[in-house]
Amino acid sequence: MNFTAMLRVSRLDLTLLWRNRTAMFSVFGLPLLFAGMLVPMKGQDIGGVDGALLQGTGHLGFFLLFAVFMNLVTVFTARREDLTLKRLRGTALSDAEITGGGIVTATAMYALQVLALVVVLGVAFGGRFPADPVLLLVGLAGGVAVFATLSFVISGITPNAELAQLTVLPIMFGCMLGGGVMFPMDALPDWLAQPTRLLPLSPVVEISRTGYFGQDFYDHGAHPSVGVLEGWRTCLPSFIVLAVWGVLGRSLAIRWFRWEPRHA
Repeated sequence: MNFTAMLRVSRLDLTLLWRNRTAMFSVFGLPLLFAGMLVPMKGQDIGGVDGALLQGTGHLGFFLLFAVFMNLVTVFTARREDLTLKRLRGTALSDAEITGGGIVTATAMYALQVLALVVVLGVAFGGRFPADPVLLLVGLAGGVAVFATLSFVISGITPNAELAQLTVLPIMFGCMLGGGVMFPMDALPDWLAQPTRLLPLSPVVEISRTGYFGQDFYDHGAHPSVGVLEGWRTCLPSFIVLAVWGVLGRSLAIRWFRWEPRHA
């Protein structure tokens, strides 16, 4: 796989994104809106953690839905319907280079969002440097891989780019309501908390909070402090859930992703 070729495709994706105001708002406007929602939560104690920091660390994972998932579903669907994917497949580019360019662009934009949010949490909300930045980055990278894979799946069942904003909604709302973004999942009844931990966003949020605070956010309401090695051990179930979603998403993407419109 030629990384230079992938970057050329990535530049094309960035140009198309810049021309699409709806996509630009989804990637940059909505995260700013959600970041503004942290202000009323500052100073509120939720499970022994400041409410703004708790929700902010949830947003580190939640922004995946805009910058990566929704963005790539729209990009892949639009490119398929205007036959761009078909034309690119007729060039020397490999399939991995064609799709990888879009993923590189989405990942770069998401990385900027994460960096900006971490700075905002530290400067405006009294946050801190992540207790385990490596754990945090690995968890977010796993989230990128899973939601990029799911974007192939949802693009395959999306008839056109205009409907892409609708076909992503079930996953987005499910992750928004049950992914632990607004509050720790251990605050839910056990019969509800355990199933919500199987959603694709839930493990990303749990790993992000554990890596940021240096506390156990998997299955302890008191969120005890953990060391570096203990933090990784605590997050092992979350990594397993991510891996299962990655395997499932890849299997469905191979079956459902399409390079040409159905009528072609």
